[in-house]
Amino acid sequence: MKIAMVRVSAAIALAALATAGCGVSGHPAAVRTVTHTVIEYKTRVETAPAAAVKPTSPAVSSPAASSGSNQVITRLNGSGTQNTATFTTPDSWHLSWSYWGCPDGSSNFQVFEYNSDGSLDSSGISVNELGTGRGPVATYAYGDAGTHYLSVNTEGCSWSLVPVTG
Repeated sequence: MKIAMVRVSAAIALAALATAGCGVSGHPAAVRTVTHTVIEYKTRVETAPAAAVKPTSPAVSSPAASSGSNQVITRLNGSGTQNTATFTTPDSWHLSWSYWGCPDGSSNFQVFEYNSDGSLDSSGISVNELGTGRGPVATYAYGDAGTHYLSVNTEGCSWSLVPVTG
């Protein structure tokens, strides 16, 4: 019984060393950290007679009809540096963002949130990433209800920004 306990204890000790970044015989173990966030979008399709459809302005989107969380507010796509259309958010929301296809390989990708009056929302969403692409990643905002737009700054990368409730 004691021999089995010693073997188990040795296995636990080796696992602890590997987790701490130490390999067998004092050699460093290979450590790989992977961060991946996937956001699942659920959509609901409703059909209505053509007369019942009311056109909306493409520059302004309205908040999600449902007050539940994880409801897509709008989808914003583009490439290069530009400002998005305005959209309205509830108090708590998050931005699912991705960028890819940077023409010179690695690029800076920045997103800043502005209020509809053009003032920088200092407590809002902010993304500052250097790389060849990433996403989807979620960045959260709390206490940030209102109408906003996002300013994207990048050297030609394609991007997708999706504000989501909750």
